Amino acid sequence: MDFLFEIGLEELPSRYVDKAEADLKKITEDELKAERISFSETESFSTPRRVAVIIKNIAEKQEDLDKKSIGPSIEIAYKDGELTKAGEGFVKSQGAEKEDIKIVENEKGKYISVEKFVKGKETKEILPEILSNIIRKIEFEKSMKWGDKSFRFARPIKWFVTLFGNEVLNFEFEGIKGSNKTRGMRYFASQDVVISSPSEYEKTLKENFVIPKKDKRREEILKGIKESCEKDGDTAIINDYLMEEVVNLIEYPYVIKGEYNKDYLQLPEDITTITMETHQRYFPVKDKNGKLTNKFILVRNAPEYSETVKKGNEKVIEPRLADAKFFFEEDLKNKFSDNVEKLKEVTFQKDMGTIYDKIRRSKKIAEYLIEKTGKQSDKENVLRTVELAKADLVSNVISEKEFTKLQGFMGSIYAEKQGENKNVALGIFEHYLPRYQGDILPTTIEGALAGIADKMDTVIGCFSVGLKPTSSKDPYALRRAVQGIVYVTLSSVLEYDYKELIKKSYEIFSDDKKVTEKNVIEDVTEFFKQRIINVLSERYNKDLINYEIDLESNIVKLDERLKVLSKLSKTENFDKLINLLKRVKNILKDEKENNIVVNENLFNTEQEKNLLLFINKLEKIENSEFETYTSILIDNEEVINDFFDKVIINDENTEIKNNRISLLKKLEKNTDKILNL
Repeated sequence: MDFLFEIGLEELPSRYVDKAEADLKKITEDELKAERISFSETESFSTPRRVAVIIKNIAEKQEDLDKKSIGPSIEIAYKDGELTKAGEGFVKSQGAEKEDIKIVENEKGKYISVEKFVKGKETKEILPEILSNIIRKIEFEKSMKWGDKSFRFARPIKWFVTLFGNEVLNFEFEGIKGSNKTRGMRYFASQDVVISSPSEYEKTLKENFVIPKKDKRREEILKGIKESCEKDGDTAIINDYLMEEVVNLIEYPYVIKGEYNKDYLQLPEDITTITMETHQRYFPVKDKNGKLTNKFILVRNAPEYSETVKKGNEKVIEPRLADAKFFFEEDLKNKFSDNVEKLKEVTFQKDMGTIYDKIRRSKKIAEYLIEKTGKQSDKENVLRTVELAKADLVSNVISEKEFTKLQGFMGSIYAEKQGENKNVALGIFEHYLPRYQGDILPTTIEGALAGIADKMDTVIGCFSVGLKPTSSKDPYALRRAVQGIVYVTLSSVLEYDYKELIKKSYEIFSDDKKVTEKNVIEDVTEFFKQRIINVLSERYNKDLINYEIDLESNIVKLDERLKVLSKLSKTENFDKLINLLKRVKNILKDEKENNIVVNENLFNTEQEKNLLLFINKLEKIENSEFETYTSILIDNEEVINDFFDKVIINDENTEIKNNRISLLKKLEKNTDKILNL
């Protein structure tokens, strides 16, 4: 038997729909498991007006429970033959009596125990309470109360479907009763739709112009775009973030193609596309040559075409584009670099100062990076990029809050149109990269170094004034910022010590602003380390990363080490070597002495002599390429093997024993520079 639970709502914001569906599914599964109600699987659904879950093959009753609970030891549970408070507390917590106590014995001793048999209840009897718990546990970033209700939810709840097989489960929450009736698409279908059984849910809704599966709504949109809007050689620009939003704004899509005045094609393409995507949720259209056209695609929440809707949307887009054109032309009348001075009036964060303060600090960090990465020939351009990187924030296009997604892009356009160096102009845009997972990376050294400097100042500043991320909140996107630094460092092959960069950035910030937190350098270093591991885990095995992460703080060299180790790890000798080195570690783990003076006069085997020769060889090539060092280590694996096979470490002669341990310590000291096991 299947059970259908649907929560009907006033329209949810699109950003809440996916989370609500995922939470409903997970919480439902967790609650059923906690109540010992078995099921085969769950299937979830969502639209702006509903979230639902079907629990398939749900058991008709709870599983019986044979529960055996172990309490405190008899020494703690009893005193002078009577139960102590600890003993009484355990018995009470189990809902038992003194007579129910049994003594059990294991390898640790004797303990008191209570065995309890709990007979499973009918699922229909306990399901209403489970559903109430599920509703209360679904959380949103913002919630509201409505009418005379005391309960808070993202939007007012209007109805429940609680269908157990083909029978309505008796359920009520905040005065709203469960039934077998849902609602079709508003205005185009019945608002009193009967669901005969859970298996008919999806089919019945589609008959009433609701597609409850997100993926199927997306398929319908893509199909509509292809069939209705791309037959003339045009191609829709489909950004994933916009598609996700549109899919969660509609219940039944109908695709329509519209047009606007060609004069607006004189604007930079990104202004036009951002206007369409952000403000109107339109998909822009390019022609067969990849050039932006004066057409757009809208997705109507309806089962049919409407010329009125088409004309209305065409009418709405024109004022938006007119605003963009006006702001853009006004900006070009002023000198772009003059905007930098205006940033003295724009606060970045109250304890971190203005954007202008941030630029000054970022320039100092950039100067340090230029020196460490050997990019002195690019110094003038890099510092100019840092100086102008935020200048578009006070431009008309950005400051009017209409086109905030264009920050950086607008700056690059203004800079180029007013004669700035081409790389500086491009660097202004690129210093924001990457903006999200999988985004493009800077192609210029100007964008790369300016971006790292800007992100470093943000990270250090936030940690210094108590704004470091928590498990649930990261308002300044510091995780993304540090991962961005790692991606850019690797992509642009920038060699510097990230730990030293952290110290320098902290020094620059603390000279400028008050630091209110302790251990900033240590905390940021650990934060960087975890982000580096995350990025490198996309390329390498985590065990390999853990061998090297504490040995190399130059991210590029760390990556090179891992390339070598990854290649070596595919050879049969690699695991043997790792196990040998671990064996060395295990032997030495309890040795506290730091003395590693080796006396060759105490050698009485060839294996000892050979191992020392090998160690001396490692010391001589200490500064060689990592690949050379590791190759020699692996090529001489047999030397270490031979030593362990034929030499007894714990010799009866204490001097010989200690000398052999010192020999192994000498080996460990050298191999630790290569592999930190």
